[in-house]
Order: sequence, then structure tokens, then C-alpha cells
Amino acid sequence: MKSKRLRLTQIDLKMCRDYNLKQAMDYDYKTKRIYNKGRGFATVLVKIQGLIFAIPLRSNMPKKYQLKYKLRDSKKPGYIEGLDIGKTLVVEDSKYLLNTNFQLREVVDYYKIVDNDRLIINKLIKSIIDYNQAVSQNDLNKLNDPRRFKFSTFVNYTDRLKQITEKDYLN
Repeated sequence: MKSKRLRLTQIDLKMCRDYNLKQAMDYDYKTKRIYNKGRGFATVLVKIQGLIFAIPLRSNMPKKYQLKYKLRDSKKPGYIEGLDIGKTLVVEDSKYLLNTNFQLREVVDYYKIVDNDRLIINKLIKSIIDYNQAVSQNDLNKLNDPRRFKFSTFVNYTDRLKQITEKDYLN
């Protein structure tokens, strides 16, 4: 069954440059350069509290990384393929959404995403709530932990993410 809560699409990386996003994949915040790694920026879109979140698909995430949704083990030992919740972006303008079609490497991945939409959305909400708590408590252990928030894009949206709370969980 196709999910009504999730949409697979790609985004234009110019959004990262135009909004000068820290920690965004394929964009160097310091040099203001977009790197064309030839992989596209395939994402899963989720709407929560009027914000459109783009969760990127990645093929080489460390297994120990906590902000992820695993699809399968990667060909590279010690890594997985899946959704990188820590690199989630907020889509500021729909002009950055590309109307391109792309296929996931395996059909089973598509179903693992759309059939688990509630789980994925709740995982994103939990990560945001954890981030909000770490910020409010000035928990430097979590904020500087490379497995948690050190390389997360949430830093770009700290004030806006405060509106996401436990009441946003899907039952």
C-alpha cells in the first residue's frame, strides 16, 4: 500500500547553498561549494506541524550511528544503507523539490519505507525531541557526540524544531 504520509523525491542542492546550511550532505558550509558526487539527493518527504522535512537516503552510514533508519547492510563492511535522519533538511521552498523519478536499488526498499511510514515519522520526531532536550539542557555530551548530533543538520533549525513535541507522535 502506498503511503499517504511519505513521498519519495529529490531535492536541488542549491537549497543548501541558498540557505547556507551547516552539515548538509554534498555542501561545504565554509567554502559555500556544492559537491557533485553524482548520487543525486534522493529523499523521503515528511510533513509535521506545517514543516516539510526531507530525509536523505544514504548508502554508507556507520552502523553505530544512532540517527538512522536501516534498510540493509551496505557492501562496505561496518556500514548500512537507509534513511539518514541526522541529515534531515527542512524544505523552505517547494521550488527546490525536483520532479524527477528515481528508483531505489531494490524494490523491497521501497516497501520497507512506505509500509513503515509511522515508524519512520516517529523515529524522526523522537530524534527532534531528543535534540530539543539536549539543547535546552545544554547537554554537550549529546550535542558533540558524532553518533548523535555533532554532524546533524538540526543545528540549522533549532528554533523551529522547538514546536515538535510528544503530541506529534503518530499512534
